[in-house]
Amino acid sequence: MQASSLYIIGAQCTGKTTLVNALQDALSQRYPSLLFRPITEVAREVLRQHQFTRDDITDSPDRALELQRLILAAQFEEENKESTTPVLCDRSGVDPIVYAVKYGPRHAQQMLEDSPQWHFLRGRIRKSLVIICPPHRGWYKDDGTRLMAKSWAEWEDVHITFVQVLETNGIAYQVMPQELLDLQDRVDFVLHLWNSR
Repeated sequence: MQASSLYIIGAQCTGKTTLVNALQDALSQRYPSLLFRPITEVAREVLRQHQFTRDDITDSPDRALELQRLILAAQFEEENKESTTPVLCDRSGVDPIVYAVKYGPRHAQQMLEDSPQWHFLRGRIRKSLVIICPPHRGWYKDDGTRLMAKSWAEWEDVHITFVQVLETNGIAYQVMPQELLDLQDRVDFVLHLWNSR
């Protein structure tokens, strides 16, 4: 069975990793013969390897851009390993562009979108099912690593920036409905869309 790739994206603290893990379990149970490669969030490893902190993102536009460039390159490396195998991806190449727009210098979006890595990643994600998870007030939790918005307005603005970057790059997407808070309901929503492709 050939399947389209699946990307779960969105602002920090929106339930993406929890959803990806549940989807991985559901897919392996329902389609045991399906070749599907999970890709976990690459940003954490980039932060560790290159000794960045989340404060670098907000304290220095140039450092923010450099970090997002490294994250985009790491995403490319992961997706290019087995480029013909569908992926279940926690985040995507869209994410570093969004955070570069939010926290980098003015030319950050253009610089990243002009890169060959982004051209490859954009080609893949355009053929995939993309689910964007919007913010929920009750889910905002600091894990000590990921960037935390200073206000609800900033958190919502990250979501809006995701939508804008997707649309300007011609990437179709579905928004996880705000009322779906139960994990199984969220899994069922994604799998229904995925099975309909």
